[in-house]
Amino acid sequence: GAGLAISTGQDAAPSLVRLLLERLDRSWHPDERSSGPAADTGEQIAVASLVSRSYLRRRSPDEIEAVLATLDARAMDLIQSKYGERALNLHQFVESIVQTGTYDSDRIVAFMGGVVDLFHEILRSQAERAAFGQPRGTVNWAQVMNHFLESPEISMFEGSEGGLLGTKVANSTDKQPTVQRNNFVDRAKHQSSGIEKIYWNSYVDTLVTVEGNESVCFFSPHAPGLDSARAVLTPHLGSRFYDYEDRPLYHVQAVAWDEELQDVVALLSNRMLIMWRLRNREKCQWQQKRELQFAATRREMRGIEKGPPQWDLRMLIIDPQTGADIHAKKKPEPENEAAMRRDLGEVRLAEEAAVQLDIWWNSHLKVWITTDDRGQLCLWNLRVIEGAWLESYLTPTKVLSEHTKVVTSHLELNRNKFTTISLDRSVILWDHRNLSSPEIKLCGGGAHTASVLAQAYLPRFNSLVTVGCEKRIFVWTIDSTAYRGTKGKLSGHQANLVDVSAGQRLFFTLDEAFSGILWDGASLASLQTVSCSTFLPRHVTCLPEHGTICLAGRRLNFVEGNEPAAEKLGKPPTKEQQANALSKQREGASMKDSAAPRYC
Repeated sequence: GAGLAISTGQDAAPSLVRLLLERLDRSWHPDERSSGPAADTGEQIAVASLVSRSYLRRRSPDEIEAVLATLDARAMDLIQSKYGERALNLHQFVESIVQTGTYDSDRIVAFMGGVVDLFHEILRSQAERAAFGQPRGTVNWAQVMNHFLESPEISMFEGSEGGLLGTKVANSTDKQPTVQRNNFVDRAKHQSSGIEKIYWNSYVDTLVTVEGNESVCFFSPHAPGLDSARAVLTPHLGSRFYDYEDRPLYHVQAVAWDEELQDVVALLSNRMLIMWRLRNREKCQWQQKRELQFAATRREMRGIEKGPPQWDLRMLIIDPQTGADIHAKKKPEPENEAAMRRDLGEVRLAEEAAVQLDIWWNSHLKVWITTDDRGQLCLWNLRVIEGAWLESYLTPTKVLSEHTKVVTSHLELNRNKFTTISLDRSVILWDHRNLSSPEIKLCGGGAHTASVLAQAYLPRFNSLVTVGCEKRIFVWTIDSTAYRGTKGKLSGHQANLVDVSAGQRLFFTLDEAFSGILWDGASLASLQTVSCSTFLPRHVTCLPEHGTICLAGRRLNFVEGNEPAAEKLGKPPTKEQQANALSKQREGASMKDSAAPRYC
């Protein structure tokens, strides 16, 4: 289990939660915590207060409903395996739930408080169902399940698959998060047949689109709508890159954003990489800064090695007018026609090997990541060419070859980990500190059975959501320490999925029949099904700061959440909402202070 951070401050009367934390920490880290004699915590736990006033002022414990919402089917199986035929005391009960790894690692103390509340509630409500000879102050598995079936908290859920009782569907509509289409009207001209890729840039407050042409477009998401793009970035290149009718011989394939240096990079179909730097945030003005191009050289074969030719990828600094490598030396003319054909064939093979299909920015490694049609990932540090660059080319700092087909997405989870998904039906978790091999590769039994297309992460719940060419949604538990297992496999779509996007506590999935479902990140409850057949979207992007969701197809369309949905997506509360929340928090804390602890 993960180590628990325990405060070193000593209360006059240690709280029950503090004592349980210390006891769990000694159980999980006996070597590290065995320097001093173990305190006789049994008697202390028996007389300790459930919560203290100072603890409540610092952080109130989670409600029992919040604890139940984190327990999925796999977690319940793990808890049941801890029981067997015996009854568990408070310490063993808390340990069995915490070791499932379903809690929010940033709220472990509050979660422990909620688990303690749950234990005492089961002990009180199921006292008559204790087995003959069962030790006092313990609960058995039958008592736990009877409490779940009889408790009022269970009315939050209904269904038959996934979660505590399966795929849960909320049945209360009073404060249920919902979305509806807003009055945004996209009147801008989109030159191509549709939006191929879309990205949300919160720093510039714009949606960035790739539309299968030579430009990168920036659109404002604010209602009532737009007549044109806020900014259009088109590479300034020489005549060599256009035909005789002045039409471009390339198109933009992907875009990535470095927020630290405020650079936008566009990957073009002619193996070029164009970089712009932000000059004016309010006016969304950019300046073209650098032009690079991918190239490949044949790797020398050693001894009697056989097989297809191997290529080493590199990046060249080119002249934007001629497209030539500024550091290249002039090659001698071929001796005859056969030599010329051989050289041209070698050039064609090298250009094919250098083609890159997508690009992402990794903010913790400070590198750009590109992928090709073989699933190879190359990490590039372009910051070394910010000053006086004396080398003739740039090589990748690392090459990752674990995938076997095109990589469809890269996603940073936290400061140490990122995930990649691919058409090879795999989800791979990488650790920044050791890129020699993946931390874990999720494929085969129990994982995706078709190509994986999109992913989203909810850090509050340590949940990675992945979707692919199948009707099920996969939810994995990955915290800052390690992969914890499958959290759920959600059903609800009637067609294969194409995209997923997440806010802070909600996520939205879209299928190829243009049907979307809004899900709760905590309980994995299906909150609302949205029919999008009128505007035929192919991509979904959550805009947490605005409490809206963009559905992009031929044009941009938006659905906005009601007050609960906007809050859970991540929209900052208004002053009135903050005042109401503070009032409710004070009222709840005062009620807990005045209530005497109940022991059974």
